[in-house]
Amino acid sequence: MSEGRDIYHELPQKVLLRTADVYQTNVDNGVVGYSDTLLAIVANFKNNGIPEGANAQSMVGKSKRGEVAFRLFARINPETRIIEAAGFKTRGCLAMTGCASAACAMIEGKTLDEALTITTEDIRTAVDGVPANKANTLTFAVEAIRALVGDFWVRSGASLAELDAIVPCDTYSVACLMCEHCSLRDIRTDLLMADWDDEEAAQPVIAGGEQA
Repeated sequence: MSEGRDIYHELPQKVLLRTADVYQTNVDNGVVGYSDTLLAIVANFKNNGIPEGANAQSMVGKSKRGEVAFRLFARINPETRIIEAAGFKTRGCLAMTGCASAACAMIEGKTLDEALTITTEDIRTAVDGVPANKANTLTFAVEAIRALVGDFWVRSGASLAELDAIVPCDTYSVACLMCEHCSLRDIRTDLLMADWDDEEAAQPVIAGGEQA
């Protein structure tokens, strides 16, 4: 009988195949296509990092064909639900940094409900547009705000049903599909798994130790 394949040990030599997806294939061409407003925001932003007393955060972005990520942090008054301070960390292009900074400035002083009304067009207006191939950064800015609100409510004890009512999500929407990474999606998954675990634990046990 021939010797079977050894599936338990690493081969001494491995061939690594690389595709375009593992590289930054969309390279910025300096500042071509960026508005003066956006460049001024990038050059002068002061809301980077985590604000003191932050009690909510979120992250959205993508990895394929160049990493673009936006982490949003905020200090939210638990009684008034007003966003008192916001800050960010980004990776990727100038457009993401500009949109992130603009989003932070726009949500400060707003209630959570007011923050949820901010649209991609609002962000676009605030930065005076982004290059056509950077339009996803507008979506990331809005989705990060939504995820931030969701994070705050879940930390405050909201259930999955309550979260769905406050920050509804369409998993087949363009915005959702654009976000390869989304902390709000992860939160929903965690809550769903917790609900399943609770339902399983609540099942009556029959003779023999098996659940009904």
